[in-house]
Amino acid sequence: MYDNILVPADFAHDQQTIESLQKAEKLLSNGKITLLHVLDDIPAYALIELPDDIEVDHIASAKADLQAIADKAGVKAEIEVRKGGSYANIIESAEENEAGLIIINSHRPGLKDYLLGSTAAKVVRHAQCPVLVER
Repeated sequence: MYDNILVPADFAHDQQTIESLQKAEKLLSNGKITLLHVLDDIPAYALIELPDDIEVDHIASAKADLQAIADKAGVKAEIEVRKGGSYANIIESAEENEAGLIIINSHRPGLKDYLLGSTAAKVVRHAQCPVLVER
């Protein structure tokens, strides 16, 4: 069993995230589950045209959406939202939270994933802890 488990979420597949949270709860022995979402950086040229508080609102909205997913799963999870590159932030969060396991969802790969590599594949290659990839 694992002390700390990280579950990254992308909002594209909420049901898969719910199932991953429920698996995490079964695998958790003593510690916490962290539910993470990574927001893409908004390009500087776009920020000029947007309201000043758009990033704050975006983060607050993501936290609320993550909490709703955790509530729907019936799982107590710490909510974390980061900005930047997905896989790098997932790896950093796992290290900072001393995760013993990452449970990440993956989609059926397309041609571009074979050429560029999906987020899940990059996490598997670079994580310092076990990674469970859910399909």
